[in-house]
Amino acid sequence: MPFCELRIPVDSNTTETILSKILISCFDLRYDRVVLCQTDNLRVSTTNSSASSKKKKQKLNETEDKPIASSSWTCPKPYIARIPDLIIQRCRQTNRQFRLYSRLNVIVHDNQSLHYLKRAEVQQYFDIISLQPASRDILLYLLNSTTIQHELLVLDPSDPELLPFPSKLMRAAAERGITFELIYSNALRDSFERRNLLAFGRLLAMNIFKRGQSIVLSSNAMNSLQIRSPHDLMEIVQLFGFNEEISKKILNETPMNVLARSFSRRKTVQGTVWLDTTTDEKDKLEQTTVKPFIATETIAL
Repeated sequence: MPFCELRIPVDSNTTETILSKILISCFDLRYDRVVLCQTDNLRVSTTNSSASSKKKKQKLNETEDKPIASSSWTCPKPYIARIPDLIIQRCRQTNRQFRLYSRLNVIVHDNQSLHYLKRAEVQQYFDIISLQPASRDILLYLLNSTTIQHELLVLDPSDPELLPFPSKLMRAAAERGITFELIYSNALRDSFERRNLLAFGRLLAMNIFKRGQSIVLSSNAMNSLQIRSPHDLMEIVQLFGFNEEISKKILNETPMNVLARSFSRRKTVQGTVWLDTTTDEKDKLEQTTVKPFIATETIAL
């Protein structure tokens, strides 16, 4: 089973030269699936606090009879990247398959703007959708919410305010198909971040997901020096308290399961019934037969 890197950040300032170096490093480290992640903030716009009290009173009087128009959130366009020629050449020589995927990571600051994520351009344009809570209250709300379809829930170790984790809610979310992501790149350059990453990982391993289900590690690497090989990540996962077998599962199976669930979200229809109307030649009566819709396309991730 191929290894998958679920988070390589990209934005409008990302150059092709820098991205090519990162992708080549991922290929050399045996990653065959790389996800390019775009991050955007989702929050309700607030009024300017520096406005005078008189202007505020005038605005309040004007809006008493008129409904307040809320600002709309614009979904970013997917980042279009090209696989470097060196990777294509090596794939032909070694019969490897290297693929790129798109991802939208939304930092949620409040629960009043989540309806924007139900739009078709959000659900269909990106291969993976992840939500990153800005506070513990938002984390609790996202764990209880079942209306927004997404694959990943980001637990940033640089934000210790997310602790303690709600065990029952996280297990329930995992049963719905949600996977929890830990980012390790910050822990490579700061001892405080390393302690937070170990604290997050041990809480997940000891109290919530003792079998390693629904946990993935991502780099969020800005350069090739912040990426680690799957074998190095296996040692990091074992520091959380998992054995070697569970560590292999976290690095091999779980990321590919995330891609499979994202394919199911974008390509399949739930609860669809195919109605076929046929005519009986003898009795000349119209009969309706109900046939279930069966997807025959093979999933290629």
